[in-house]
Amino acid sequence: MPRLTTPLIFILIIFGFCQAEINGQTISTIVEPRGPLVLSIPASTRSMAMGNAFQLANPTSDALFYNPSLLSGPTAFEIARQTFGTHSSLVQMSAKTEWWKGGIGIGIQSLTYAENINYIQPSIVTQTEKELFKDGFNRISESVATLGYSMNLASIDWGISTKATEQGVGGTKGQSFAFDFGGSRQVGAFTFGVSHHNLGRQLTIRNSQMTLKDRTTLGAAFHDWILGPFDIGGSAALSRHSDGSISQHIGGEVSWWPVVGRTFTARFGIRNNEQEFQSAVLTFGMAFRGDAFGLDYAFNDIDGAGDSHRISISWQ
Repeated sequence: MPRLTTPLIFILIIFGFCQAEINGQTISTIVEPRGPLVLSIPASTRSMAMGNAFQLANPTSDALFYNPSLLSGPTAFEIARQTFGTHSSLVQMSAKTEWWKGGIGIGIQSLTYAENINYIQPSIVTQTEKELFKDGFNRISESVATLGYSMNLASIDWGISTKATEQGVGGTKGQSFAFDFGGSRQVGAFTFGVSHHNLGRQLTIRNSQMTLKDRTTLGAAFHDWILGPFDIGGSAALSRHSDGSISQHIGGEVSWWPVVGRTFTARFGIRNNEQEFQSAVLTFGMAFRGDAFGLDYAFNDIDGAGDSHRISISWQ
């Protein structure tokens, strides 16, 4: 019974903390362009299925996009594609390996969507996740290239990454550079982490500017808790964004291995940001692991705007 109580208490505490923060938060009334969107949508198939709460206790190469302190460990590679209806899509690649007493990671993200713009005098485009399902006359592209490094100091894992961000609008492109940094530590059965993302200069296209939407995230997770024939894992995160909004993320996963080296996993979660969504987004997914090979799938119904599907192939 104590083994069952610990994870449940953990989840309830984190969820209560998230709710308390939301209730006490005053949303900023200052409206300014922030983005680009590729920096804030889910950046992992596994996380997307778990309410976009990254699994800190068992990180994959996509840790580069969530907390760069988690890049140490086995060599891993993952490639993914996500669709938002029929008009928008995201392609992503990430890889990590051990290097120089720590870990190094590299990642690329590319998002394309449709929008109606002034093609003669293009300016920056601000987009929401719900609007990715809409059609438009013009194609907008957003891309990010990220390089990160992590190492252990004083029993804490530390990491930093640098990224080049670009938005292409009507044949004109704007670039910006930013940094992410984070720390994490395992305490008993749990791994806790804190990270800050997108600390950098504005993205400029001609006479228009966009402030990078930076955020600070606090997360916690557990993994490989055995319950009969199943492995149970869970993760939760709370993020505060630079526009003043707070987002909450929580998810779980249940794994079953009928044969050693062959693992099937079901995932579920919920994520919410009252400033972006009218109601919480329920998330689901599944995965298969065969030795070093992995196949993951995630599904989100984005606030009634449409269904988003993501599939990834990984090796570790």
